[in-house]
Amino acid sequence: MNAKLIEYTLPDRSNSLLQKYRLNEKGRLFLSEPDYIIEKENGKIILAYKAFDDFLNSDRSWGNYQNMLLNAYPELQIVHNKQMKWGIIDPVKFPEEIKDYKRADFEKYLNQYTEGYLDTLYDSVINKAHTILVPVSNKPVDLCMFLPYGSCFIDVGEKKDTIFISLFINPDEVQKIMAHEYAHCLHHQRLPEEPLTLRRELVSEGVAVYLTTLIDEKYGLKKAIPFMSEESVNWCIENEKILKDTIQVELEDSGDQIFTKYISDGKLATPPQGFVQKTGYYIGYQIIEACIKKGMTLEEICSLDSKTIIDQSGYFNIR
Repeated sequence: MNAKLIEYTLPDRSNSLLQKYRLNEKGRLFLSEPDYIIEKENGKIILAYKAFDDFLNSDRSWGNYQNMLLNAYPELQIVHNKQMKWGIIDPVKFPEEIKDYKRADFEKYLNQYTEGYLDTLYDSVINKAHTILVPVSNKPVDLCMFLPYGSCFIDVGEKKDTIFISLFINPDEVQKIMAHEYAHCLHHQRLPEEPLTLRRELVSEGVAVYLTTLIDEKYGLKKAIPFMSEESVNWCIENEKILKDTIQVELEDSGDQIFTKYISDGKLATPPQGFVQKTGYYIGYQIIEACIKKGMTLEEICSLDSKTIIDQSGYFNIR
C-alpha cells in the first residue's frame, strides 16, 4: 500500500468487512515489467539500460519514464537527481525532450554488452581487487549500467555502495572505471570521517588511481586515470613543480571549486589558467606513491586521514 501498487476494492468504505485489496494500474505494470537484475554473491548488476530500451518501445511519455525507469529502479533516480544537480539536464525540459527519443539514436549503445561480459567484468575486477586489499565490510556493492544519461560515479550508502557507469562511455574505458570506483569502495570502508577539503579528495583519487594500476598491470599511471589522456598526464609531469606549488596552498580549501579546478572533467571542469583538467588525480597518485616508497602499506594508507598521509608522504617537501 505504501508503494501505491494496490488499491481498495471498495474505496468509499475503507472499514467495510467486505473490503479487499487489488493491484492498481501501477501495480499491474510493476509486476509485468521484467526484472533486469543479475544477482551476485555480495551485490547485483542492474541492467537499467534494458528498461530504457523498453521505454523507447513505449509511447515515451513522462509517466512511462517515471514508472518504467525512475520508480522501478531507484538507482536510476539517483542518476537523474545528480544530472539535475550538476545542471546537465533541465527538470522542466527533460520530460518533453524524452518524447522525441528514437531507438535508432541509442541502438549502438544498447547492444554494446552481453550479460555474460558484464558478469565477468564485475567478478574479475572485484576478485583481483580483493587480492590487493581485503574488504573489511560485508556491505553489498552493486553495478548499475544505465542510459540515457552520461557520466560515471560511485554512491556510498549506509546499506550498500553502487557503482554507476553510463553506456555512453567508451567500452575500452569501462574496466578501468570499474576498478577505479571499486577502489573507492574499499577505501571508504577504512578511512576515518573528515570534512571535505582538497587534500581529502587528492588522497581519495590517488588511492583509486594507484589501486587501479595494481588491479590491471596494463594500466600504468599514464593510462590509469579515467578520462585523462596521456598528453594531459605528460603535461602534469612536465609542469609538476608549478602544479604542486599551486595545489599546496589550496589543500585546506573546500566547496565545489576544488572539483571544478582539479577533479572534474568535460563541461564541469574549470581548471586554473593554462592547466589541463583532472590534475588532482595526478598529484593524488604521486602522494600515495611517495608513501609506498617510504615503506607504508596500502592498508595503512587507507586507514589514515588525508593530512597524516600527506605529511608522512613528504611529497610537498620534495623539490
